[in-house]
Amino acid sequence: MVDDPSTLINYWLSVWELNSFYARQPEQGERQRMWAETAMYALGRAEAAGPDTISADVSRFYLRAGLISDLGPMGSSLWNPDSLAADILAALPLRLEQAAEWAGNWQQRPRKEILALRRCKNLLGPAQRIRDYLSTTPTARELDQWLALREQLP
Repeated sequence: MVDDPSTLINYWLSVWELNSFYARQPEQGERQRMWAETAMYALGRAEAAGPDTISADVSRFYLRAGLISDLGPMGSSLWNPDSLAADILAALPLRLEQAAEWAGNWQQRPRKEILALRRCKNLLGPAQRIRDYLSTTPTARELDQWLALREQLP
């Protein structure tokens, strides 16, 4: 394998794509988790080689949410809905108050702020799939506030 960063990124992204494809196949049953864990590793390696963290997180969170929704929660933090909710909240680039303020007039905001709002919306997408699996915690309550705001985000 060549040490050129773009080659490394493409290699690991292709490993991610193949493994995440199999992870999403219902006929794989519990093996979906094995495929997903391999996909997560590959995405982490691609991320280390260069792609932006937000895009990697969105992909990672959608895969985790899909498997939690399809196969149910498990003990591992990867397949625990409360852990995923906490990871989603930690990845958001804005505080809830700031996002709420900006969302009210997002069309007049500078491009950089609109992109931050859009990143929030993208990161929150997987949270809708796992909402019914969450425990009653402060994390779940904060996520509910974000999900209510999500519809107002660009």
